[in-house]
Amino acid sequence: MTLDTVNLDTCDQEPIHLIGAVQPHGALIAIDADHFVVEFASKNTASFVGAGPEQILGKEIAEVIGRENARQLCTLTREPSTPELLSPWFISFPGPDGTQINLECLSHRNNGYIILELLHPEPAPTRVWEDEYLRREFISELVKPGALEELANASARIIRDVTGFDRVMIYRFAEDKHGEVIAESTNRPDSFLGLHYPASDIPDPARRHFLLNVVRSIPDINSVRVPILSRTGATADADAMRPLDLTFSKLRAVAPVHVEYLNNMGVAASLSISLVTHNQLWGLVACHHYEPREIPSSRLRFAELLGSTTSALLQSIESTNQLQKSIAAEKTAFRIEQQARGGTSLRALVNGWASVLMELIDAQGLLLVLGNDHVAFGSVPDKSVNFSGLRTLQADGVATTSCLSEHLEIGQEQLKIAAGAALLDLSDDGRDYLVFLRSDFEQTIRWAGKPDKVETTTEDGITRLSPRGSFALWREERHGQSRPFDTMDRDALRILRRALFALNSLEHERAALEAQRAAQAQEVRLRHALLDASRASSMGELASAIAHELNQPLSAISNFISACRQELRNAEVDIPERAAQLIDEAVAETTRAGDLMRRMRNFISAGDLNAEYIDLNKAIRQGIDLALVSVELPRLQVNLLLDHDNLRVMADPVQIGQVVLNLARNSIAAMQGSDMQKLTVEVIRAGQSVKVYVRDTGHGVLPEQHNHLFEPFYTSTTQGMGIGLSLCRSIIEAHEGRIWSEPTKNGAVFVFQLPIEGAHGEQT
Repeated sequence: MTLDTVNLDTCDQEPIHLIGAVQPHGALIAIDADHFVVEFASKNTASFVGAGPEQILGKEIAEVIGRENARQLCTLTREPSTPELLSPWFISFPGPDGTQINLECLSHRNNGYIILELLHPEPAPTRVWEDEYLRREFISELVKPGALEELANASARIIRDVTGFDRVMIYRFAEDKHGEVIAESTNRPDSFLGLHYPASDIPDPARRHFLLNVVRSIPDINSVRVPILSRTGATADADAMRPLDLTFSKLRAVAPVHVEYLNNMGVAASLSISLVTHNQLWGLVACHHYEPREIPSSRLRFAELLGSTTSALLQSIESTNQLQKSIAAEKTAFRIEQQARGGTSLRALVNGWASVLMELIDAQGLLLVLGNDHVAFGSVPDKSVNFSGLRTLQADGVATTSCLSEHLEIGQEQLKIAAGAALLDLSDDGRDYLVFLRSDFEQTIRWAGKPDKVETTTEDGITRLSPRGSFALWREERHGQSRPFDTMDRDALRILRRALFALNSLEHERAALEAQRAAQAQEVRLRHALLDASRASSMGELASAIAHELNQPLSAISNFISACRQELRNAEVDIPERAAQLIDEAVAETTRAGDLMRRMRNFISAGDLNAEYIDLNKAIRQGIDLALVSVELPRLQVNLLLDHDNLRVMADPVQIGQVVLNLARNSIAAMQGSDMQKLTVEVIRAGQSVKVYVRDTGHGVLPEQHNHLFEPFYTSTTQGMGIGLSLCRSIIEAHEGRIWSEPTKNGAVFVFQLPIEGAHGEQT
C-alpha cells in the first residue's frame, strides 16, 4: 500500500511513522548521532537554512547551523520522553548569503539519528498582560473543579481561549475504544457534545502515536506534504532501503486516511492534545478549525501544558474516586468480617448486607449460590440461570459482563432483569459464588454519523473501505445490555471477593471439623453400644452361671440348718432361745441371698426393675452392713450422714443396696494400709434429685483410670473381675440416674444421683 492510497482494510497496520514526509510549515534535518553528518533532509530546507537538501546532505551539521550551535547540540539531552514534550531550542546563525537566520528547533534522538525539526519563530513575543491573564485563568478555573465533567468543561474553554480554534472537544475513550464527547467549547451553531465516535475512527497506529506524543498540530489539512530525502536522493518512506523513523516527530506529515476523514468533516486545521492517565490513553483534546490555522509556538506549548495538567488532574480525580470506592468496599468487607467472628454464617451475612452490597456495586439484584442452596435478593430472574459459565471471563476470581446474553442462554424477559452480571467465585471447587445483577439499560447512543466504514469503488474497479462520509446525527437504540462494569467496580468486587472467599473457606473448614467431630462422637456412641451389648451378654451369662451355681449351695445350707433344728427337736434337746433366733436368721438370710441372686440375674439379663417406694436411708444401711461383714480394719471409721426426713424414692431396694455395697467394698479395699481409714456416706438433696456421696481415704483413682472406671471387666486392682462399677452404672442408669467419680486430693469420691420422682416419673 502506498501512502497515497486510502484503505481502511489495512490502516490499522499502516506504518505512519515511516511516512517519509513533513508538513510544509517546518523543515527536518536528520544527522548521524556519531559523526554529526546530515543523512536526511526535507525538500524545503532552503526556506529555513538557506540551502536545499542537495547542498547539505553529506555535510557536517556545523556547516549548516554554525559551529557554535553544533557544539551546543552535543550538550543537549535529546533522548525522547514518553510522552514527548515540546522543548524548543532557539538558534541563530548566518545563512549562505550572510543574512542572519533565526529558528526554533525541536530536536530528539531516535535510532542512531539526531532529528532537528525547524520552525520559523514568532514574529513578536506574546503580550505579557495576555499571558498573565491566561495563567491566572488557568490556575483559578482549571485547578478548581473536583468533578470530572467540571474539569473537562473548564479545560475545553481555556484551551479554546489559548488556541483560538473554532471548536475544542474533550473526547473520552470507552473500554471498547470508541469515544464520546464529554465537553465542548465552540463558536459554531452546531454541537458535538454527547456524540459518540466509533473505534475505527482512530486506528491503533494513531493511538500509539497519541500516547507517545502529547501534541499533534496540523495547521493545514490539505497542504502539500514535503518529502524527506536521503543522501541517495530517495524518499525515506516505508518503501526505502533506509526509512527514517518519525515516531517522535512533531512535523510528521498527515496520513491520507486522516486527510480524507477530516475533509469529510469539513475541518481545515486540527490540534490534538493527548490525555494520559496511568500511562494509558484516557482521551483527547480535539481542536477543529474550519480554515487553515497555524498557532504560535508559545501558544502551542501553553496548550500542551494545559493538556498535561488536565491529564494529571483527571488522574487525580479518577484515583480519588477509585480510592473512595475501594475504601467503601474495604469498610464493608471489614464489617462483614467482624460479624463473622461471632459465628454468623455466610448466608446470614450476605442476607444482612445485601442492600449495602448492591448499592456499592450499583446492582439491582444479588444471588448467592452455596452448592445446591440458592438465595436471591432484589431483582433476579424467575427461572434459575446457571451463571457458572461466566468463569471463562474471570480474572482474580471476578468475572464481569454488560451483555450476559453473549455468554449464557437467557430469555428476553430475563434479560430485562439480568442484562449484565458480575460473578465472584467463593470456592475452589466452583460450587459457591455470588452474582451481582444489573438490569437492562435502554440506551440511545448518538453517533456522529453512522459508525460504519464506507465501501467505494475506484475507477479501476477496485473496491475499498474509506472513512465515513457523513457525520450527521445517527441514533442507535441498544437493548439487552446493562451499564458496564468499570475499573472501579472491578476493584471493589475484588476486595469483596477476597473477604467473602476467606469467610466461606473458614465456614467450610468449620463444617468439615464439625462433621469430623460428629462422626467421632457417633463412633464413640456405637462403640459404647457395642460394649454395653457385650457387657449385657457377658454379664447375663455370668449372672446366670453364678446364680445357678449358688442356688444349690444356698438351698442346701437352708435345708441343712432346718434339718439341724429338726434333729435337735427329735432328740428332745431344749434349744436355747438365742440359738433358735440365730437359726431363723440364717434361714432368712439364705432365702434373701437366693432372692438377691435371682433379681440380679433378671436385671443383668433383661434389665428388670422391681421398683417400689423405699426408704433410701434403709437401703444404704443394708448395703453398708453387708460391706462390713468380715472386714479386718480395726481402725476403720464409718460415718453415715443420711437424710433426716426419711427420704423415699421409687427404686429397687435390693439393687440400690447392691450399688452401695459395691462402692463401699471398693473403698474399704482401697484403704488397706492407709494411716487414716475413714468411710463416709452422705445423702444430699439437689432440687428434684438426690445425690449419694461415698468418700474414702484410700489410695485414690489415678488420672489415666478415670475414663475407664465404669467399663466392664476393667479393674485397677489385682483382685476382682472388673464388673462391680460397670454393674453400678447399669443399675443407676436403669433408675434414670447417673454415677461418676469426682477428683479429690486424698482418697476417692464416688457419687450417684437418683431422681426423687423415681424411675417411672411418679411423684413421691
